[in-house]
Amino acid sequence: SGELHTTDGNSFGWDMQATLSYNRTINKHNINFLAGINQRATKSESIRAEYRGFPSGALSSPNYAEDIYEKPTSYENSTRLVGFLASLNYSFDNIYLLDASVRWDGSSEFGSDKRFAPFGSFGVGINIHNYEFMKNWGKLNLLKIRGTYGETGKVNFPAYAATTMYETLFDEWYATGYGAVLKALGNKDLTWEKTDKFNIGVETQFFDRRLTVEADYYYEKTIDLVNDVSLSNTSGFSTYKSNMGEVMNKGFELTVRTDVYRNRDWIVALWGNMAHNTNKILKISDSQKAYNQRVAEFYKKEQDAQNINYSLKDANYSVPIAQYEEGQSLTSIWAVKSLGIDPTTGKEIYLNRDGTVSDKWDATQEVVVGNTEPKFNGAFGVNLTYREWSLFASFLYEWGGQEYNQTLVDRVENAAIERGNVDLRVLTDRWQKPGDVAQFKNIKDSKLTTLPTSRFVQDKSYIRLSALTLSYDFKREWIRKYLGMNMLRLEASSSDFINWNSIRQERGLSYPKSWKVNFSIKAQF
Repeated sequence: SGELHTTDGNSFGWDMQATLSYNRTINKHNINFLAGINQRATKSESIRAEYRGFPSGALSSPNYAEDIYEKPTSYENSTRLVGFLASLNYSFDNIYLLDASVRWDGSSEFGSDKRFAPFGSFGVGINIHNYEFMKNWGKLNLLKIRGTYGETGKVNFPAYAATTMYETLFDEWYATGYGAVLKALGNKDLTWEKTDKFNIGVETQFFDRRLTVEADYYYEKTIDLVNDVSLSNTSGFSTYKSNMGEVMNKGFELTVRTDVYRNRDWIVALWGNMAHNTNKILKISDSQKAYNQRVAEFYKKEQDAQNINYSLKDANYSVPIAQYEEGQSLTSIWAVKSLGIDPTTGKEIYLNRDGTVSDKWDATQEVVVGNTEPKFNGAFGVNLTYREWSLFASFLYEWGGQEYNQTLVDRVENAAIERGNVDLRVLTDRWQKPGDVAQFKNIKDSKLTTLPTSRFVQDKSYIRLSALTLSYDFKREWIRKYLGMNMLRLEASSSDFINWNSIRQERGLSYPKSWKVNFSIKAQF
């Protein structure tokens, strides 16, 4: 008989910043110094409720409700931050460069003993092209080598994780009033999640700046990761927040831009970039170890059912779940290693951790079978101009990673044959009789959910035309004279027009494969 949801809230915040700067050039020395302070505070509160059952749409105030379906609940939150900062920028003869900065931040969202933390960074650089002996080498316009190091911090947890708070139970009334319980065990030693970043790079330009090449190598280590620490349930809580865990990222980035050809009518410019990143878990917390155990327990329910030739028929059991292990990547794919389909029985054969072979899937035998992080990825494209015509094309690419082909699992191996039409491969590519060399298991076992297996891990590489734009600009002299305009442009653009992928793209099963083309007219008066 109708529902009424009411929400009322307000928030207030202020932000103050004050800086003092000093800038001076003395002969070949250029000095820029800045010191400052910033303060920020926010406070918000809200109340919401839900009512059900009304005699009519016109009589819709809470007074007419038959039932207070959800009693009013309120929420309040306030945060404060103060920071002090100083930075120095120095250069000598525009050759030797130095940047340094330091911050000291304090936040009310941390434990009372760890609210303040210092953060610093510095960088150095050399403009080699500004040396006197380099200025006569006409082919080189820029050669700069630089290196930086810095530390950043962030908040990655709810406020009640650091400061013990109580939650009022408005449904529980006692002689002394409402009841209240601890929201969580606050950790007064909880501190900033910090990331140390190191970078070294080189910038070059050649041939009157028609060729630009930039290269960077970086190393990042995140420490004091905020994670759950397992507790005995006798404390009333199973976990509490603490700074545990470390993750490392390292890699390089390369960018190239060049004008291939340029004259009065033509401009042909190419550009491209490449990136490589490796991440590794250096240290895991108790909660992450417990999480891995819960993953195994989750699969064990379906595993035990299949041991008696039965299935719980839950598609979630077929999806690989990420796990955490020191020395492994955050983007690893976890599954049981497969030796393929046995031609004699049509059952899948698995390779256990100890090298033994089994036809039974076991959650404790899951290992890393792939990584979704590509070895290389990036983009490249072309800018082409001929008089009033312009063409821009941008491609994305990726190479060296893996992907779990969940579509093959859901639409072929676990396809619901009895409920409707299915992919032709359900018949042609599945094991049916002894001697068949097949990609998919016995068609008679289609009701048994396929649990995560390396059989569906595939190497992933692709090139995708992410953006394509063709435009025509009318001559400015003509449109000014006859139309009174400064600019008139016709433009057509598209995306995802070309897609070459090493993994067959299972598109069109629940929606049609389509392309989109946009046409536009841009005018300026």
